[in-house]
Amino acid sequence: MKNKNEFEEMYNEEDFANGGDDEILSEDLDNDSNNTEDLVAQGTSGLEFDISKASRRTKAPKRENLDKKTITITDVKVILPKPEREWDHAKSNKQIRYKPCQFILFYNDDGQREYYSGMKVFPRTVNGVEKYSEPVIQNNGKNQASILKSVYAKYKNKKPEEISMYEFLSFLKSKPKAYIESKEFEYDDDITHKNIVTKFLG
Repeated sequence: MKNKNEFEEMYNEEDFANGGDDEILSEDLDNDSNNTEDLVAQGTSGLEFDISKASRRTKAPKRENLDKKTITITDVKVILPKPEREWDHAKSNKQIRYKPCQFILFYNDDGQREYYSGMKVFPRTVNGVEKYSEPVIQNNGKNQASILKSVYAKYKNKKPEEISMYEFLSFLKSKPKAYIESKEFEYDDDITHKNIVTKFLG
């Protein structure tokens, strides 16, 4: 077994790309560039790429071991899946469909970030059109996002079901201090060590 971020296997990066980032501007600078034979035979300039359409996404830095460190959460992002991504089906009930979201916490330690699996959207039909529900985190403490919410609930002396998504995400946006532990997770027979928040401080 090898160490790997399970998101490298679970998600195709294109599933979460901003459509505008990946479009290529089709405008040609040559007046008669519509003739593709001219582009080859006469060596005419090709199509100019509009640099404003260049991807603004950055690759996550190599994961460092932050075990037993105190960090500040500098930002949180929730990335919805693209509409064309296929629905997954719950193992316990094949009638339940969902799509996973990317739920990312950014730490102040050398640009580190961590992906917490478990946040989902479900289908909702509005005026005959299928749309997404708001992102959901279950309260059962059985996945990484749910465990994180339980950690926050303990910090606030509440039950997880008493905490709204707005309250939870707003807190993560407030740059709280947190204690990190390195936790081992298995996905598709691969082992991943992740820097997981186990306590909020202050």
